[in-house]
Amino acid sequence: MWDKKKGGSGSGKDAPKPRDPKETRKFLDNHPARQSGMPRNVDRVGFETGGAVGDISADEREAALSRQILVYHESQNAETGNDWMYKLKEDSMQYLAEKRGIDLQQIYRESIYKKGIETLIDKIYGLLQRYQFEFNQVAAGTELHVSGTISGDVTEVTRANKLREAQETKTYFRARLSTRTHSLVLRGKDDAIEFYLLPVNKVMALSKSEVDYKPLARIQVKISELGMMWRMSDANPSVDSLDELCMWLFSSLIQATKSAAVQDDSSATG
Repeated sequence: MWDKKKGGSGSGKDAPKPRDPKETRKFLDNHPARQSGMPRNVDRVGFETGGAVGDISADEREAALSRQILVYHESQNAETGNDWMYKLKEDSMQYLAEKRGIDLQQIYRESIYKKGIETLIDKIYGLLQRYQFEFNQVAAGTELHVSGTISGDVTEVTRANKLREAQETKTYFRARLSTRTHSLVLRGKDDAIEFYLLPVNKVMALSKSEVDYKPLARIQVKISELGMMWRMSDANPSVDSLDELCMWLFSSLIQATKSAAVQDDSSATG
Protein backbone atom coordinates (compact mmCIF):
# COMPACT_ATOMS: atom_id res chain seq x y z
CA MET A 1 0.00 0.00 0.00
CA TRP A 2 1.36 3.40 -0.92
CA ASP A 3 1.32 6.13 1.67
CA LYS A 4 0.63 9.69 0.66
CA LYS A 5 2.87 12.12 2.46
CA LYS A 6 1.64 15.61 3.21
CA GLY A 7 3.87 18.62 3.68
CA GLY A 8 4.20 20.36 7.04
CA SER A 9 2.29 23.48 7.95
CA GLY A 10 5.37 25.55 8.79
CA SER A 11 6.80 28.22 6.54
CA GLY A 12 10.39 29.05 5.72
CA LYS A 13 13.04 28.75 3.09
CA ASP A 14 12.84 24.96 3.05
CA ALA A 15 9.07 24.92 2.52
CA PRO A 16 8.16 23.64 -0.98
CA LYS A 17 6.94 26.30 -3.35
CA PRO A 18 3.49 25.83 -4.86
CA ARG A 19 3.57 24.52 -8.42
CA ASP A 20 2.65 26.99 -11.10
CA PRO A 21 -0.88 26.07 -12.32
CA LYS A 22 0.30 26.40 -15.92
CA GLU A 23 3.07 23.87 -15.34
CA THR A 24 0.61 21.49 -13.68
CA ARG A 25 -1.79 21.79 -16.59
CA LYS A 26 1.06 21.15 -19.01
CA PHE A 27 2.02 17.98 -17.14
CA LEU A 28 -1.53 16.64 -17.20
CA ASP A 29 -2.04 17.54 -20.85
CA ASN A 30 1.11 15.62 -21.77
CA HIS A 31 0.02 12.47 -19.94
CA PRO A 32 -0.10 9.35 -22.21
CA ALA A 33 -3.84 9.06 -21.63
CA ARG A 34 -4.32 12.37 -23.46
CA GLN A 35 -2.38 11.33 -26.55
CA SER A 36 -3.84 10.23 -29.87
CA GLY A 37 -5.23 6.73 -30.08
CA MET A 38 -6.86 6.89 -26.67
CA PRO A 39 -10.64 6.48 -26.28
CA ARG A 40 -12.62 9.70 -26.27
CA ASN A 41 -14.81 8.72 -23.35
CA VAL A 42 -12.05 9.14 -20.79
CA ASP A 43 -13.36 10.27 -17.43
CA ARG A 44 -12.13 13.82 -17.00
CA VAL A 45 -13.79 14.65 -13.71
CA GLY A 46 -11.56 17.08 -11.87
CA PHE A 47 -10.31 18.71 -15.06
CA GLU A 48 -13.55 20.09 -16.42
CA THR A 49 -15.77 20.58 -13.40
CA GLY A 50 -13.46 22.86 -11.46
CA GLY A 51 -12.21 25.18 -14.16
CA ALA A 52 -8.49 25.85 -13.72
CA VAL A 53 -6.35 23.20 -12.09
CA GLY A 54 -5.53 25.55 -9.28
CA ASP A 55 -9.20 25.45 -8.20
CA ILE A 56 -9.10 21.77 -7.19
CA SER A 57 -7.25 20.11 -4.35
CA ALA A 58 -4.11 18.02 -4.64
CA ASP A 59 -6.06 14.88 -3.71
CA GLU A 60 -8.56 15.51 -6.50
CA ARG A 61 -5.75 16.02 -9.02
CA GLU A 62 -4.09 12.79 -7.91
CA ALA A 63 -7.37 10.84 -8.14
CA ALA A 64 -8.03 12.19 -11.63
CA LEU A 65 -4.51 11.35 -12.73
CA SER A 66 -4.89 7.81 -11.38
CA ARG A 67 -8.05 7.37 -13.43
CA GLN A 68 -6.21 8.50 -16.54
CA ILE A 69 -3.42 5.99 -15.91
CA LEU A 70 -5.96 3.20 -15.41
CA VAL A 71 -7.75 4.06 -18.66
CA TYR A 72 -4.42 4.12 -20.48
CA HIS A 73 -3.47 0.63 -19.37
CA GLU A 74 -6.94 -0.85 -19.94
CA SER A 75 -7.02 0.52 -23.48
CA GLN A 76 -3.96 -1.39 -24.63
CA ASN A 77 -4.48 -3.96 -27.36
CA ALA A 78 -5.22 -7.33 -25.73
CA GLU A 79 -5.44 -9.39 -28.91
CA THR A 80 -2.09 -11.06 -28.26
CA GLY A 81 -3.22 -12.26 -24.83
CA ASN A 82 -6.58 -13.40 -26.19
CA ASP A 83 -4.93 -15.40 -28.98
CA TRP A 84 -2.63 -17.04 -26.46
CA MET A 85 -5.50 -18.01 -24.15
CA TYR A 86 -7.63 -19.26 -27.05
CA LYS A 87 -4.84 -21.57 -28.21
CA LEU A 88 -4.20 -22.77 -24.65
CA LYS A 89 -7.88 -23.63 -24.20
CA GLU A 90 -8.05 -25.42 -27.54
CA ASP A 91 -4.95 -27.49 -26.76
CA SER A 92 -6.30 -28.33 -23.30
CA MET A 93 -9.67 -29.47 -24.67
CA GLN A 94 -7.88 -31.71 -27.16
CA TYR A 95 -5.79 -33.13 -24.31
CA LEU A 96 -8.89 -33.84 -22.20
CA ALA A 97 -10.65 -35.52 -25.12
CA GLU A 98 -7.69 -37.81 -25.77
CA LYS A 99 -7.29 -38.62 -22.08
CA ARG A 100 -10.94 -39.60 -21.73
CA GLY A 101 -10.99 -41.41 -25.05
CA ILE A 102 -13.88 -39.40 -26.46
CA ASP A 103 -14.41 -37.19 -29.48
CA LEU A 104 -13.47 -33.52 -29.22
CA GLN A 105 -17.03 -32.63 -30.23
CA GLN A 106 -18.25 -34.22 -26.99
CA ILE A 107 -15.96 -31.92 -25.00
CA TYR A 108 -17.43 -28.91 -26.81
CA ARG A 109 -20.96 -30.14 -26.10
CA GLU A 110 -20.22 -30.59 -22.39
CA SER A 111 -18.74 -27.09 -22.23
CA ILE A 112 -21.81 -25.56 -23.89
CA TYR A 113 -24.24 -27.39 -21.60
CA LYS A 114 -22.22 -26.48 -18.53
CA LYS A 115 -22.48 -22.80 -19.42
CA GLY A 116 -26.19 -23.19 -20.14
CA ILE A 117 -26.86 -24.82 -16.76
CA GLU A 118 -24.93 -22.06 -14.97
CA THR A 119 -26.90 -19.37 -16.80
CA LEU A 120 -30.24 -20.97 -15.97
CA ILE A 121 -29.40 -21.43 -12.28
CA ASP A 122 -28.25 -17.81 -12.13
CA LYS A 123 -31.61 -16.76 -13.55
CA ILE A 124 -33.62 -18.93 -11.15
CA TYR A 125 -31.56 -17.83 -8.16
CA GLY A 126 -32.05 -14.19 -9.15
CA LEU A 127 -35.83 -14.63 -9.14
CA LEU A 128 -35.72 -16.43 -5.79
CA GLN A 129 -33.59 -13.63 -4.36
CA ARG A 130 -36.22 -11.11 -5.40
CA TYR A 131 -38.88 -13.05 -3.50
CA GLN A 132 -36.47 -13.45 -0.58
CA PHE A 133 -35.98 -9.68 -0.33
CA GLU A 134 -39.71 -8.95 -0.40
CA PHE A 135 -40.59 -11.76 2.01
CA ASN A 136 -37.93 -10.79 4.55
CA GLN A 137 -39.60 -7.42 4.97
CA VAL A 138 -42.11 -9.23 7.19
CA ALA A 139 -40.06 -12.31 8.18
CA ALA A 140 -36.81 -10.67 9.32
CA GLY A 141 -35.79 -11.79 12.79
CA THR A 142 -38.16 -14.79 12.82
CA GLU A 143 -37.74 -18.49 12.09
CA LEU A 144 -39.13 -17.76 8.61
CA HIS A 145 -36.27 -15.44 7.67
CA VAL A 146 -34.69 -16.55 4.38
CA SER A 147 -31.02 -16.30 3.47
CA GLY A 148 -29.37 -17.33 0.24
CA THR A 149 -26.03 -18.15 -1.31
CA ILE A 150 -24.81 -19.21 -4.74
CA SER A 151 -21.73 -21.40 -4.43
CA GLY A 152 -20.97 -21.96 -8.11
CA ASP A 153 -19.00 -25.07 -9.03
CA VAL A 154 -18.60 -27.43 -6.07
CA THR A 155 -16.50 -30.57 -6.53
CA GLU A 156 -17.03 -33.42 -4.08
CA VAL A 157 -15.42 -36.82 -3.66
CA THR A 158 -17.92 -39.59 -4.40
CA ARG A 159 -15.53 -42.53 -4.08
CA ALA A 160 -12.23 -42.90 -2.24
CA ASN A 161 -9.72 -45.71 -1.67
CA LYS A 162 -8.55 -47.13 1.64
CA LEU A 163 -6.08 -44.28 2.00
CA ARG A 164 -8.95 -41.82 1.57
CA GLU A 165 -7.55 -40.64 -1.73
CA ALA A 166 -10.12 -39.46 -4.24
CA GLN A 167 -10.86 -42.01 -6.96
CA GLU A 168 -14.02 -40.42 -8.29
CA THR A 169 -15.35 -36.87 -8.08
CA LYS A 170 -18.41 -35.01 -9.29
CA THR A 171 -18.86 -31.31 -9.86
CA TYR A 172 -22.24 -29.60 -9.49
CA PHE A 173 -23.17 -25.96 -9.95
CA ARG A 174 -24.94 -25.12 -6.69
CA ALA A 175 -27.06 -22.47 -5.00
CA ARG A 176 -29.45 -22.57 -2.05
CA LEU A 177 -31.97 -20.67 0.04
CA SER A 178 -32.29 -21.47 3.73
CA THR A 179 -34.52 -20.76 6.71
CA ARG A 180 -33.83 -21.80 10.28
CA THR A 181 -35.00 -25.36 9.65
CA HIS A 182 -34.92 -26.09 5.91
CA SER A 183 -32.87 -25.46 2.77
CA LEU A 184 -33.95 -25.31 -0.85
CA VAL A 185 -30.99 -26.69 -2.82
CA LEU A 186 -30.41 -25.99 -6.53
CA ARG A 187 -28.03 -28.50 -8.12
CA GLY A 188 -27.08 -28.49 -11.80
CA LYS A 189 -25.02 -30.94 -13.84
CA ASP A 190 -24.89 -32.12 -17.48
CA ASP A 191 -28.34 -31.35 -18.94
CA ALA A 192 -30.46 -31.16 -15.78
CA ILE A 193 -31.15 -29.04 -12.70
CA GLU A 194 -32.54 -30.69 -9.57
CA PHE A 195 -34.19 -29.04 -6.59
CA TYR A 196 -34.08 -30.57 -3.11
CA LEU A 197 -35.86 -29.55 0.09
CA LEU A 198 -33.70 -30.73 2.98
CA PRO A 199 -33.43 -30.21 6.73
CA VAL A 200 -30.85 -27.48 7.15
CA ASN A 201 -28.52 -29.76 9.15
CA LYS A 202 -28.21 -32.11 6.15
CA VAL A 203 -27.03 -29.54 3.62
CA MET A 204 -23.29 -29.61 4.29
CA ALA A 205 -23.07 -33.32 3.40
CA LEU A 206 -24.05 -32.41 -0.18
CA SER A 207 -24.77 -35.46 -2.37
CA LYS A 208 -24.32 -37.89 0.51
CA SER A 209 -27.49 -36.45 2.07
CA GLU A 210 -29.32 -35.63 -1.14
CA VAL A 211 -29.24 -39.25 -2.27
CA ASP A 212 -31.61 -40.07 0.61
CA TYR A 213 -34.24 -37.59 -0.62
CA LYS A 214 -36.39 -37.46 -3.71
CA PRO A 215 -35.92 -34.27 -5.74
CA LEU A 216 -38.65 -31.72 -5.19
CA ALA A 217 -38.54 -30.94 -8.92
CA ARG A 218 -36.28 -31.47 -11.92
CA ILE A 219 -35.63 -29.38 -15.03
CA GLN A 220 -34.46 -30.96 -18.27
CA VAL A 221 -32.37 -28.69 -20.50
CA LYS A 222 -31.84 -28.89 -24.25
CA ILE A 223 -29.54 -26.66 -26.29
CA SER A 224 -29.75 -26.44 -30.07
CA GLU A 225 -29.19 -23.97 -32.88
CA LEU A 226 -32.42 -22.27 -31.80
CA GLY A 227 -31.07 -21.61 -28.30
CA MET A 228 -31.63 -23.13 -24.86
CA MET A 229 -34.94 -24.76 -23.95
CA TRP A 230 -36.14 -26.30 -20.69
CA ARG A 231 -39.06 -28.36 -19.45
CA MET A 232 -40.18 -29.89 -16.17
CA SER A 233 -39.46 -33.60 -15.90
CA ASP A 234 -42.70 -35.54 -15.35
CA ALA A 235 -44.54 -32.21 -15.66
CA ASN A 236 -44.13 -31.68 -11.92
CA PRO A 237 -44.95 -29.00 -11.03
CA SER A 238 -47.13 -27.97 -13.95
CA VAL A 239 -45.69 -24.53 -14.71
CA ASP A 240 -45.13 -22.58 -17.91
CA SER A 241 -42.49 -20.07 -16.81
CA LEU A 242 -39.51 -19.71 -14.50
CA ASP A 243 -41.47 -17.16 -12.48
CA GLU A 244 -44.18 -19.71 -11.73
CA LEU A 245 -41.58 -22.35 -10.90
CA CYS A 246 -39.75 -20.03 -8.49
CA MET A 247 -43.00 -19.03 -6.77
CA TRP A 248 -43.79 -22.71 -6.24
CA LEU A 249 -40.28 -23.48 -4.95
CA PHE A 250 -40.23 -20.51 -2.59
CA SER A 251 -43.70 -21.34 -1.24
CA SER A 252 -42.60 -24.95 -0.65
CA LEU A 253 -39.63 -23.77 1.42
CA ILE A 254 -41.79 -21.48 3.56
CA GLN A 255 -44.49 -24.11 4.05
CA ALA A 256 -41.93 -26.71 5.17
CA THR A 257 -40.48 -24.20 7.64
CA LYS A 258 -43.92 -23.40 9.06
CA SER A 259 -44.71 -27.10 9.49
CA ALA A 260 -41.42 -27.67 11.31
CA ALA A 261 -42.11 -24.71 13.60
CA VAL A 262 -45.56 -26.09 14.48
CA GLN A 263 -44.04 -29.47 15.32
CA ASP A 264 -41.43 -27.81 17.52
CA ASP A 265 -44.13 -25.87 19.36
CA SER A 266 -46.18 -29.04 19.86
CA SER A 267 -43.17 -30.90 21.22
CA ALA A 268 -42.35 -28.05 23.59
CA THR A 269 -45.88 -27.85 25.00
CA GLY A 270 -46.33 -31.62 25.09
